Amino acid sequence: MEARRGSAGPACPVSRGRLLVIRPLPAKSLAHSLPPSLPRPSASGRSSSCSSIPPEAPSSSSRHFEISAPDPFLPHQGRRPRSIPPCSISIRSSESEPRKFSCFVSGRPSAAARPALPAAAAAAMSKSGALDLASGLGGKIDKEQVKSAVDEYEKYHGYYGGKEESRKSNYTDMVNKYYDLATSFYEYGWGESFHFAHRWNGESLRESIKRHEHFLALQLELKPGMKVLDVGCGIGGPLREIARFSSTSVTGLNNNDYQITRGKALNRSVGLGATCDFVKADFMKMPFSDNTFDAVYAIEATCHAPNPVGCYKEIYRVLKPGQCFAVYEWCITDHYDPNNATHKRIKDEIELGNGLPDIRSTRQCLQAVKDAGFEVIWDKDLAEDSPLPWYLPLDPSRFSLSSFRLTTVGRIITRNMVKVLEYVGLAPEGSQRVSSFLEKAAEGLVEGGKKEIFTPMYFFVVRKPLSE
Repeated sequence: MEARRGSAGPACPVSRGRLLVIRPLPAKSLAHSLPPSLPRPSASGRSSSCSSIPPEAPSSSSRHFEISAPDPFLPHQGRRPRSIPPCSISIRSSESEPRKFSCFVSGRPSAAARPALPAAAAAAMSKSGALDLASGLGGKIDKEQVKSAVDEYEKYHGYYGGKEESRKSNYTDMVNKYYDLATSFYEYGWGESFHFAHRWNGESLRESIKRHEHFLALQLELKPGMKVLDVGCGIGGPLREIARFSSTSVTGLNNNDYQITRGKALNRSVGLGATCDFVKADFMKMPFSDNTFDAVYAIEATCHAPNPVGCYKEIYRVLKPGQCFAVYEWCITDHYDPNNATHKRIKDEIELGNGLPDIRSTRQCLQAVKDAGFEVIWDKDLAEDSPLPWYLPLDPSRFSLSSFRLTTVGRIITRNMVKVLEYVGLAPEGSQRVSSFLEKAAEGLVEGGKKEIFTPMYFFVVRKPLSE
């Protein structure tokens, strides 16, 4: 893919963090909407204001869109957005290379000076953010195979008639497909730490996520120099935060190639490549010797295990005697009624959108960790006394600039952006469907949280006895 962009100066509404509304533009009007001169990159990669777009009308093979950029609508200001003059984008396909596109963007800001969205919201609508998302969609799956991978993934789930037995027996394939398909969306919308958090009033989502990780480290009483295992580490957001917070060496266990590749790159970028590492393996069959680690934790990860007792037994085996394991588990609560059709639908939506074979109850998880041989120090559903609901970032009735991409407006922008990226070939076919089932999962999570039938933070700390 090749994209030629104008400079990110004040003449480009995209760079000013404006909401983009994309719709088809008739070819005959395009030649009149483009200015006679537009900056484009020179051979060195920097933009040059000397170059001009050829004045001729686009060929019949071109694809055209109009991008309107209305002012940001800030609810607390109590006003409706006002439009500014639109800009246009022409995506021209080469006859010899039908999947190669050149993009030309032009536009004018409105005459009156108006405030731009804060940086977080502006970044949510940036072209670089869109291209970063597009480049990672599908993970390690061949781009031509993404659609069939989505087909196979959906068939596993009850929402589409799939059976729990099939999900458990094929959990490695199902979970790997899920994270190949979903990781870029997670990182784009949520950041590097793929989990919820107990949250205080006045605290941002990012701050609460860090505090959630620090709380776990403190409960484990981590000390400098300890060797720690992160079970199901994702791309390593918590791993890096806990390693810096506690001065420990953390090994991330993950069975997904794409997430490990991404995590290693992020470790190097913050100077943790030497003290933190990743191991590719199934947490039901860990490649470590007995009694290896001083502490083990899992953050919303062991919910993917087909058998919790088997997973906890492996953690027990690799943990040193007398040391502790702490975990945040996804669970259904005592309020869940398996005979209630609404409750069942919510559970199915959460399982579909999060790659889960089944969601276990808090009682089942606690019994499983006891059956694995651990002594329970304490356990609590931390969602019960959270000052702000854990699902608040996903709630469509709330608006937040600090987590703009997760809001209703942000999700609409993402949905339409993915649609355009897939249409022009920058994102693989099937990306829209991944976006769709992730949105369905978000709806299930919010509804499950409001009805108090689901928690993503059933927390317990357990110890491996000194003598078995």
